[in-house]
Amino acid sequence: MRQLLVLAMVCTALAACSSTTDRGAGGLALSAFDYAPSDATRQAGARFGYQLAGDGGWQGALEFEESSGVLAVVFSMTDGTEAELRVGMPYLADGVRRYHGSTVDGREVFVELQAGPCEQGGDTLTHFALVAIGGGQFEGCGLERAETDRWSNYLMEFMPAIDVCLAEFGRRAQHVSLAYAQPGGTTGVRLVDQDDATWECTTREQDAAINSVRQLNAADAMLGEGDPHFVRSRMPGMAEGCYIYESVRRADGSLIGALGYDTCDSVPVAALSGS
Repeated sequence: MRQLLVLAMVCTALAACSSTTDRGAGGLALSAFDYAPSDATRQAGARFGYQLAGDGGWQGALEFEESSGVLAVVFSMTDGTEAELRVGMPYLADGVRRYHGSTVDGREVFVELQAGPCEQGGDTLTHFALVAIGGGQFEGCGLERAETDRWSNYLMEFMPAIDVCLAEFGRRAQHVSLAYAQPGGTTGVRLVDQDDATWECTTREQDAAINSVRQLNAADAMLGEGDPHFVRSRMPGMAEGCYIYESVRRADGSLIGALGYDTCDSVPVAALSGS
C-alpha cells in the first residue's frame, strides 16, 4: 500500500511544465510538438504528463488522469494508436520511468522515459523517450506538460552555476533545492548543507564566478523550492530519507545526477489504475 501511495503522490507532483513556459532568460520551446489528444471525452479531471516526438516525425502523448481518487495512464499517438498503460514496478527502478500495456487490438506497448538533455529540433528537452508498439520501435524526446513549471525543467541551463556553487561548498553541500535566473543575467542557486541549513549562492561573470553567499531562513522560502531537489553526480538509494529519485543522464548514459521527489506528504487515493 505504501508503494501505491508514494506513486500516486509523485505522479500528482509531476504536474510540472506548462505549454507556455517563460523563464525570462529563454524557456523550453515546443516547436517540435503539434499534438492534441484525440479523445475529447477525456478532458474531464486532472491531466498532466509528457509530450513525445522523434526526428522521424512521430508524435504522441503520455497523460496521467486523476479523477475521484483514481489514477489512469493513457498513451496515444497522432496515427490513432491509443492504449491504457500500467506503471512499471518498482516505480522509478534504476531511476527510469517505465510504462506498459496494450492497445485495443492487442499490440503490446512499452514506454520508457530517461531524464536528461535530449536534443530535438534545436531545443533541449527534459527526457529521452523510447516507445515500442508491437514490433515497431520509436526513439525521440519527451517534455513535461502541466499547469505549473518546475525549476528542474531548466536544469541543464543552470548547471554551470550549480557546479560553481557546489565547488564553493565542497563536501558540506547535501543537495540543490532551487536554481533560478536573477535580474542582470546572474543566477541564484539554493543549497542545503549537511546540517540542513539553506544557503543562497549568487553567481556573476556568466556563471563563472561567485558573487555572494548568504544563509537563509524560513522567511526567504520561494515557490517551488525543493520540488524537486537535485543531487549532483550520484544516484541515491530508492528510499533515502523521504525521497525517491529519478536519474538524470546524458545521451551516452553518463550520470549527471538525480532529482529527488518528496514522498513524506503523500495522500491516500481510492485506486491506482492497472495496479
